[in-house]
Amino acid sequence: MKYLLFTLLFHPNPNLYTPWGFYAHKKINKQAIYTLPPPLINLYKRHSASIENFAVLPDQRRHSLDQEAARHYIDLDQYPKEQIKYMSWEDAINAFTNDTLQKHGIVPWNILDYYQQLKYAFLSRDTTRIIKLSAELGHYVADAHVPLHTTSNYDGQQTNQVGIHSFWESKIPEQVQDQLDDWIGPAEYIENVLKATWNWVFESHQMLTDLLRGEMLISKQFPKSKKYMHGQKGMILEKMYTPQYIEAYHKQLDNQVEKRYQASIKHIGNLWYSAWLEAGEPDFK
Repeated sequence: MKYLLFTLLFHPNPNLYTPWGFYAHKKINKQAIYTLPPPLINLYKRHSASIENFAVLPDQRRHSLDQEAARHYIDLDQYPKEQIKYMSWEDAINAFTNDTLQKHGIVPWNILDYYQQLKYAFLSRDTTRIIKLSAELGHYVADAHVPLHTTSNYDGQQTNQVGIHSFWESKIPEQVQDQLDDWIGPAEYIENVLKATWNWVFESHQMLTDLLRGEMLISKQFPKSKKYMHGQKGMILEKMYTPQYIEAYHKQLDNQVEKRYQASIKHIGNLWYSAWLEAGEPDFK
């Protein structure tokens, strides 16, 4: 019993963490607001607190809604990549069946669905729905920028790297947060949302090899005494990575996390802006 308790308290558990982490999702959505032009930025700034709170709602739903998990990822390694790239939902169902798609993730099509819902919310000038849909859309876009959301090896379980998911998208952003505040630039119109989304997903997937290999290289350079430390988290003494190990991995990846974080912000702003434009630029004074 004592050994079991020690294991529960001190072993890093990837299931305790959520994609990008609540901290990162909230910050990504908040920073996306500042890519918007007036008068749209005025609407979002008035509701910035709600934008942050709703940003984590999709992860909170994962515990109560069975179909929610599939909306956050796509296992590209389970498909002929050049065949599925740019596929519409209808063509994908015909080629692979709905059950297969749900099993291996639907994030590209889910982003398009939320984008279309947001556009119609702008058309109806439904402010409450605009803010909620914007925040949730932002969540899924951010997830599409995580390389580990594009593979069945989502937590390194196939490469003896269990825990790398939360390491990459939670621990690194929390440690290097001061480097994540740069202004990204103004939002731009996206003509073809589905095509753009597929491009983001494939860009993420192309980074996967470096992500996994980089952790293997750094892990060999650090003895366990310098790789892990124990820290207090509430009432629990938790085993965690040392700041030195996190920083070394971040540099090994050439700031990959930071780049995907910033790309998420820009692309979220692009989608909010595009939905507003396509809805006729409604005014919200």
